[in-house]
Amino acid sequence: MEDFNFNDTDLIPGNKNKKGPLSKLSPLFFIFMSLALVFFLYQIIGGAMTYIFLGKDMQTMNDNLNLTRIIMSFAQFMFIFFPAVVLVMLQDHNLKETFRLKMPGIPVLILSVIGILAIQPFLQAYLYYQNEFIFSLPFGQEVINQLRDLFDALESATEKLVVATSFPEFLIIVFAIAVTPAICEEFLFRGLVFKNFEKVVPPSKAIFFSGLLFALFHFHPFNIIPLTVLGVFLSFIVYHSGSIYTAVICHFLNNFISATAVYLYGADSLDTEKISPDDQMQFILLGAFSLAVFIIVIILIKKYSVINKDSINYDNAGSANLTKSGSSDE
Repeated sequence: MEDFNFNDTDLIPGNKNKKGPLSKLSPLFFIFMSLALVFFLYQIIGGAMTYIFLGKDMQTMNDNLNLTRIIMSFAQFMFIFFPAVVLVMLQDHNLKETFRLKMPGIPVLILSVIGILAIQPFLQAYLYYQNEFIFSLPFGQEVINQLRDLFDALESATEKLVVATSFPEFLIIVFAIAVTPAICEEFLFRGLVFKNFEKVVPPSKAIFFSGLLFALFHFHPFNIIPLTVLGVFLSFIVYHSGSIYTAVICHFLNNFISATAVYLYGADSLDTEKISPDDQMQFILLGAFSLAVFIIVIILIKKYSVINKDSINYDNAGSANLTKSGSSDE
């Protein structure tokens, strides 16, 4: 008798899943084709749309901050979220499985939230000492300074978009920089990208590569390591919770912390000032403690992982049991 497994979706009675016109594409080719398309749509088409609505005058953008935020959010849903959903439909029509559209287990969800909060001090400490090291190198300073000036200019140009003068404006900012990216980027990277990596490499590699692409897609060389850590963690918790909602919640919290800090303390709260020698040890110890808690959370998440625990049942002239297969090799 032929063996049944969870991936044999066409054998499950009532399953309407059918392969789409893009199903024969290599998963790796499908990933990079999708990212190239999203990049073109969001950066080129989205940029053109912003230009049409606001014009080339930066002062116009400054005078219409809420409109700019709304356009940015619309562009992300239109050119990141929507293409990801359509591409998955064209690939295999299985949105629920690809995007893991189910509620996560409470233990893994709670641990994931603790993890995203716990890692913040370590990432801040790492970024501070990384920049201290890079900007003190005895070679390549001209190129490094040019890169820093470029990204400082880009950040200063958009700094006003994250500063609120009232609570209603703060809510708009939260929607634009916390809610919107949490949904759109997660469906792209922890849905389409991660699921296709899983088709060709072991889970541990799929988690790492999807997290790395998430970091590279942000085009910020000085933040590549912290973004990779966050991206890998988000992929990790999606895999072990079996739900994309876990990553959406944690991604939202990560961005919400920054938005709230700016609202309460101003844009200067995002800048890491020179730390005095007296505070250095405290800063290092806090970062080390943060990392230790984060590692413990990782271990506990693996302990409470849904992998190898889920099963589905159906009746068809009797009963059959389909056990979800999966390997936790990371």
